[in-house]
Amino acid sequence: MRALFLIFFMAGPAGAQTLRAPAVLPSIGVPVVPLVVPGALAPAPRLDFSLKPTLVLPTAAMPLPQVQAVAAPKAEPLPVMAALSDAAEAVAKDAQAGRSPDASLSAAFDLSAPKRGGAAVDLSETGTADTGGLAKTEGLRRTAKDAEKLDELQQRLYADGKRSVLIILQGMDTSGKDGTIRHVFSAMTPQGVEVHSFKKPTPEEAKHGFLWRIRKALPGKGKIGVFNRSHYEDILVPTVYETLPVEEIEKRYGSINAFEKKLSERGVVVLKFFLHISKDEQKERLQERLDDPDKRWKFSPEDLKSREHWDELQAAYEKVLERTSTPWAPWHIIPADKKWYRNYLVGRILRETLEKMALRYPQPDFDPKKIKIPD
Repeated sequence: MRALFLIFFMAGPAGAQTLRAPAVLPSIGVPVVPLVVPGALAPAPRLDFSLKPTLVLPTAAMPLPQVQAVAAPKAEPLPVMAALSDAAEAVAKDAQAGRSPDASLSAAFDLSAPKRGGAAVDLSETGTADTGGLAKTEGLRRTAKDAEKLDELQQRLYADGKRSVLIILQGMDTSGKDGTIRHVFSAMTPQGVEVHSFKKPTPEEAKHGFLWRIRKALPGKGKIGVFNRSHYEDILVPTVYETLPVEEIEKRYGSINAFEKKLSERGVVVLKFFLHISKDEQKERLQERLDDPDKRWKFSPEDLKSREHWDELQAAYEKVLERTSTPWAPWHIIPADKKWYRNYLVGRILRETLEKMALRYPQPDFDPKKIKIPD
């Protein structure tokens, strides 16, 4: 199935159910899929897309309540349908207030919705080539408009100098991490953006804890930091290639969640994007690199080795997304087969995040009216 999914939770009594849900959210054409909470809900509800919509939402915004993802041996049913009803009412109020219908994509793609014991994420059922019903020309127009706004917001962040933003980009090879950085952040003032790439640890880095090199690269106050791959490689690689004991890998999940929580408490806003590409699209992009002399430098035989472990890597990513998407550091699954749509989503979600920070230029500690510039 190739479709853009708005992931939400549905809870109810045990037993199979057929849930009537909108086939498409009207503003951006987002199909809806349930993210099943295991444990108390068995078997999982079925979503019937053949039915006519019985729930109409005027916009794509669905600000579901967010709570910490907690591992619990016996999960209790969640009153999510009531939460969805509240969310729909809030959306209606936004529409009546005249707010932009596409001004809440961060909520639509945020995985940190309520969950206990880990909510199932199935990447094979999550679209990679979706565009949300948006035409490419319109998507490019919106991206250009967002770029102008991002430049202004980044200047406010820099001038304020009290908080910072950390962007984490993860994804399979060729998913577009470099391209996202080039297109989304190119309009910003270079002195306010710091980009770091993380590959196999150097001998020096390997002597320290796995978060040591990450802490060294954190953005300073007033800066936007972008990680091209990150500390999540230190879970993904040892999981797939079995280079660490399972117990050590398990500890790293807790270490990462605690680390990101402390960042949030220190005023660092953490946004995490998983650029979701299909295996077929990856093959096309790898072949393009081989065929184009100007892109051949990007190709590495190591890319083929990781491709051999596609299924294992997808499973590892699913577990990472389930266990580390939190209210203070949410994951967003971004369809990445269409480069222009990938760039639009990341840029728009970043714009929404910065706008919510209510950034202001600092006021001078002097009276400008009393200052006279000499001739």
